[in-house]
Amino acid sequence: MSRSYRTLALALVGMLVLVGLAKAVGRDTQASGSSTGAGTESASSTSVGGAVVTDVVTDVITDVVDGDQPTTSTVAPPVTADCSITTVLKSGASGAEVQCLESQLVAAGYTTTVDATFDAATDTAVKAYQTAKSLEVDGIVGRVTAQAMGIWAGPLGPMPATNDDCPDTPHGAIIDRANQRAALCADGVITYEFPITTAMSQPDPGTYPIYAKDLNASSTLTGQYSTMTHFVAFTRGKYQGARIAFHSMPKYSNGEYIQSLDSVGTSAMHGESSGCIRVLPDDAVKIWDWLSVDDKVRVIS
Repeated sequence: MSRSYRTLALALVGMLVLVGLAKAVGRDTQASGSSTGAGTESASSTSVGGAVVTDVVTDVITDVVDGDQPTTSTVAPPVTADCSITTVLKSGASGAEVQCLESQLVAAGYTTTVDATFDAATDTAVKAYQTAKSLEVDGIVGRVTAQAMGIWAGPLGPMPATNDDCPDTPHGAIIDRANQRAALCADGVITYEFPITTAMSQPDPGTYPIYAKDLNASSTLTGQYSTMTHFVAFTRGKYQGARIAFHSMPKYSNGEYIQSLDSVGTSAMHGESSGCIRVLPDDAVKIWDWLSVDDKVRVIS
């Protein structure tokens, strides 16, 4: 073999070695960047509202489908006590309905004074009761807590969100699956309400901190590839552990939305989502701009 052929052969071997090393590094990088409930993602520093946010992902995220379960209508628990309440009660309230609440707390073994004043002792007793019954511990006696006590005689249908439902962070959001509505809050006050489309069975009522923001995401929920934007994640699904988030209405590759925009917020589409909170495109931008990591989202139904 001539010297020139030997040189060419050695060069080819060197190139093959370099390609093999590059593939190995790529596999290692991909493996270290994987996470539960997501396909591929890569984080980058992005400016949001003037601040550098390092957890905003600019590449397209592909999340697994979490799933949903049908819900069945049930008859509301009857009033079993000698008294009842018809409105939401919280610290600072007073009157006969507070007295009713306090009497039931004492009868159940919780310490407070039956004096018709919702004071600190009553607040502590309510929270202890909610903890024992695995209810959301917020010290507010609404329909769910009152029904557990057997004293609720108020409306049996979904109760619209109020300022009391706002989370305790300066910026927050409320999700009301029963009414297919959501809201943004500023310092405990509802500032903007908007329609949503959700799953039937999740997310469960509770308060959740936002943990990630992804500008772009994709899904195969309907069996076809679709994309969405302004993905603001605050919890994970209870069936597959997929990320649950606010996001814009998904679009197919041909530009068609997977559900018509005028159907968002209607009872007919309740359950079309598999966990996430679908919103109108303009509302997705408002949510993205308003909420940051560690802000809280409260699910009330």
